[in-house]
Amino acid sequence: MSPLVTRRLLIAISMVALPLWWMNLAENPSQAVPQDNRDAHGTVIPDGPLPGTPADGSEPVDSPGPEPAAQRPDARENDVIARFEALNRYHSGTQAVDADDYDLLNPGARYERRRPVSRNPLDAEAEWSVLLSADRFFITDEESSTLNLRLWQGDDPAAITVESAFAAIQDDQGQTLTMPLGVLYAGDEALIQLRPSDYWPDLAGPLKVELSYSSFGLATESGRLDFHYTGPDRIPAEFIDVLTDDVVAGNLEFDIALDVRRSGRYRISALLHDEQGAPFGRAQTDIWLEPDRQTVALAFDGLLFHDQRTEGSFYLTTLRGERLDPMARSGSDQMPIIEGQYQTRHYMASEFRNEVLASPHRERMRKHYENAIARGVRFEPTTD
Repeated sequence: MSPLVTRRLLIAISMVALPLWWMNLAENPSQAVPQDNRDAHGTVIPDGPLPGTPADGSEPVDSPGPEPAAQRPDARENDVIARFEALNRYHSGTQAVDADDYDLLNPGARYERRRPVSRNPLDAEAEWSVLLSADRFFITDEESSTLNLRLWQGDDPAAITVESAFAAIQDDQGQTLTMPLGVLYAGDEALIQLRPSDYWPDLAGPLKVELSYSSFGLATESGRLDFHYTGPDRIPAEFIDVLTDDVVAGNLEFDIALDVRRSGRYRISALLHDEQGAPFGRAQTDIWLEPDRQTVALAFDGLLFHDQRTEGSFYLTTLRGERLDPMARSGSDQMPIIEGQYQTRHYMASEFRNEVLASPHRERMRKHYENAIARGVRFEPTTD
């Protein structure tokens, strides 16, 4: 599946520090589907790129950061405390984001790359390389996904033959079900259309596609792609509309209407962009919902707007929803995507709260870190 990975957190290499880390994560969940395109008065906003989005869809180029300065013996410990404070600056559910947070901006994105068929340099197949990918990770309702398979011999594209292709999923009793997949050829590329709802409208959970392929001079090889599927009969709820936006207790709060079909704990999240279309914040809430038309409040910490030095109209996008069921085989059931974005009214920065809210949990965790450091526990950043 698509990794939902952005900036990696610091972790303790000591067994003493590790429980503290997980205690902190437990109270700060993070994680996204586009939403209905209406403004604050219910007016539909035309689909398309947000203001400020490059017309060619190009991605921003990372600028080199400053060289790390030499650190005093206590600098690493000070950085750990500063990092903890930064991660817990906003009330639970709000976090700052930017254009580098690719996973949050593109939920369900895939990361397959061209790779060698064999990594043994003495193998005759080492000169061959393959790319097997798809256009999405989550498949919800009656959506379909297009898989593509390409092959190269050296730097030259090679004709490919798919000998077999099938999708497989387990039902609620653990029995594996399979369905064959058809293949189309476009030049040297093989295309496979995956639409699980044609076979399994009442299932949800991990789904895999396995295939075998060959080419002239290349013996039969195999490949696999993983997906997460929620069939139309398993849709737990649907978004109806973003009803309002307003300042509540110094935070920017959205009221979101849902049609809930199945009771359970739901996770709702969304992104916020400024007037130029640049993403700067994300909010998430976990809430228990019963079947009925429900309204969920999703709030962005007011301090975020001061930290980002932004005001004006904002765009709510990437509205996601899922029913969490960790004990089930599916893990979660996804809600369908609604395309577009919601535009707020104009806000001044002075309307938002401009201080860090007191948090007994944050203070308690900070003291745990300070005590651990005083006992000689060392914290190191993770490495790729």
